Amino acid sequence: MVKNPKRQTIAVVINTLNAERIFDKCLDSVTWADEIVVCDMYSDDKTVEIAHKYGARVYFYERCGYVEPARNFANSKVQSDWLLVLDADELVTPELRDYLIKFSQNEEGYTALEIPRETYVLGQKLRCMYQSKLARFFKKGAMEYSTQIHQHPKLIEGKMTHIKKPINNAAIQHYHIESISSYAEKTNRYTNFEMDRFRENNKNFSLFTLITRPLSEFIKFYFLKGGIFDGIAGLIICIMNAHYKFIQHAKLYEMKFKEKNPDLIY
Repeated sequence: MVKNPKRQTIAVVINTLNAERIFDKCLDSVTWADEIVVCDMYSDDKTVEIAHKYGARVYFYERCGYVEPARNFANSKVQSDWLLVLDADELVTPELRDYLIKFSQNEEGYTALEIPRETYVLGQKLRCMYQSKLARFFKKGAMEYSTQIHQHPKLIEGKMTHIKKPINNAAIQHYHIESISSYAEKTNRYTNFEMDRFRENNKNFSLFTLITRPLSEFIKFYFLKGGIFDGIAGLIICIMNAHYKFIQHAKLYEMKFKEKNPDLIY
């Protein structure tokens, strides 16, 4: 139920699957919202119980391994004027809360706002993982998500802006991974879904790309984005980012090889 229809209202939308790790902290950071909508993929842990504890409306979506197919469904359940899309491992700072509430009353015709995101690994904020523009706040119906993995939402109505002058702590705080093991599991699972996208786009394997793409990913995050100043945690995450790209293109080679050699024993 929307609390106050006389002003522009804000909903927080969170897609979940076995997200109990810091879900209570996530929800505690958005209790100011007019409504909280949780779209759960039939979690086996206490995710739904935690959501109900915070008064969220919970909807269910088939478990499909990654979040994108459920985004539009979750957003369609919102009653408020504006949506803030979060993951269950993200927190909203008080400074960002104040900015979003004020922005939602803007009269400049903007329908979407890009927000900074700070990422934490092993308890440390990493400069190499900082994102200055993440499209997460928008008017209901203004943005649409692709069903493909790791695709940015598309603006379909109005115009977008961003927080032009950085404001201290006005950011989403992202607690990226629970453990190295969980990151490795996600790498394996997500790169499997990447193959569906490659197949759909008729992506061809390239030895040059297999060699250079992981290398360029490491250079980007470790040197250009400052991972070299993030200590051991920064080095680990930069190597793992590069490893993701290597596994992605190695699986593309495997897929293409098996398509050309269906009679071999594997």
